[in-house]
Amino acid sequence: MTVVPLGRKLAAAVLPRTHRGRVLSLGATMDAVATGMFLAAATLYFVGIVGISVIDVGIVLSVANLCGLASPLPLGWVADRVGARTVYLVLLFVRAAGYLGYIFVDGFAGYLVLTCVLTAASRACTPLLQVIVGEFEGEQDRTQTMASLRSVSNIGLTVGFLMAGIVQATGSRLAFAGLFVFIGLSFVGVAAATVRAARIRTPPTPAGTRTQAPGVSEQPVTPALDDGRSPYRDTRFIAFTLANAVLMLHDSILFILVPLWVVQRAGLPATVSSVLLSINTVLTVIVQVYLGRSRHGVARSRRLLRFACAALVAACGLFAATDHRSAAVVVVGVTAAVVLLTIGENLHAVAGWELSYRMSTPAARTQYLSLFSLSTTAQMIVGPVLITTVILPGASAGWVLLAVGFVAATALAVLTVRGLTDPPAVPHVSSRRVSEVS
Repeated sequence: MTVVPLGRKLAAAVLPRTHRGRVLSLGATMDAVATGMFLAAATLYFVGIVGISVIDVGIVLSVANLCGLASPLPLGWVADRVGARTVYLVLLFVRAAGYLGYIFVDGFAGYLVLTCVLTAASRACTPLLQVIVGEFEGEQDRTQTMASLRSVSNIGLTVGFLMAGIVQATGSRLAFAGLFVFIGLSFVGVAAATVRAARIRTPPTPAGTRTQAPGVSEQPVTPALDDGRSPYRDTRFIAFTLANAVLMLHDSILFILVPLWVVQRAGLPATVSSVLLSINTVLTVIVQVYLGRSRHGVARSRRLLRFACAALVAACGLFAATDHRSAAVVVVGVTAAVVLLTIGENLHAVAGWELSYRMSTPAARTQYLSLFSLSTTAQMIVGPVLITTVILPGASAGWVLLAVGFVAATALAVLTVRGLTDPPAVPHVSSRRVSEVS
């Protein structure tokens, strides 16, 4: 009797407040499930069944990441001219076709081409989705919806990992072909959810207020601190993006350094790192639900950045303190460090979404956010090398260096948004009225 009400409360806590946001969250979930299935099963398939060597897989992934680094900027330029939603939908269908194409890959060349195309399309979709959320949700719900999408994406990734395990257990080419078909159709579903969200009617304008476009606040958002319309001439925004790339190193810590630290430095079983990653996933959902309950303006986002820095620095301190300690001390210390790392990661994500959106010029918003997304890709390229060649061998000194980097990056980020202010408050419209559909 209590299961259904409890499930409804959990869904209400995790999902966006608006109908549009919930439809987008459905798309984000399908995207995450498909991505999780591919990440968990791809290497086994291409190495074990197709017969591509491990070295060639590594080469392909490196080249594909370079394509992912280059794709958001030109596609962002196109999106500012033809519409973010149009480009986003085209890329979703490209991803659907690409994953279906993996069924017919039988060698290195096909694997290289498809992986580069899919990685480029996937990385370009991230800033486009942020623009679409801004267009659909407006001032009151934009950041809360992004936080909710992050929560459901973590849940979807976990489901995808588990579903891929079923396919991996069979080990048959036919089962993997079914996996690729499912993934391809999932992205068609994401496109359908996006189109559906666009067709949901906006709430009627309350009496006494001006008519406003869907998802746009009554007062204009404070533009970028540079008056130019190109992000490449906006030195403050570029500096903010560079600072964000340094703060994004928490991803490399979690997915590369923690597993290596657990096995090599602490001498613990590899299964411990899996437990720690599970803690991160569950805690991310909880933290994002909490952060999504309130409106995040410039001042609050600056505070969140400082809190994120404090959590990340404290995590570095705990990792350093557990070096060469007993197994019990290491388990407790590393678990606490992962908790702090997760808190810092999520505080940083929310602050980054809000501030990057505020700093972008509306006329070139997609280009701005595409440039900002490069901080994630740059971290994925530089982070693993930095972690494995400097931080891990450096032991405690490496953690100190990383902590100093987090402090410096936070100081730079806060400096770049000095003078940025929130727009005047607008009357809040109940999200229940957004549920009216055409």
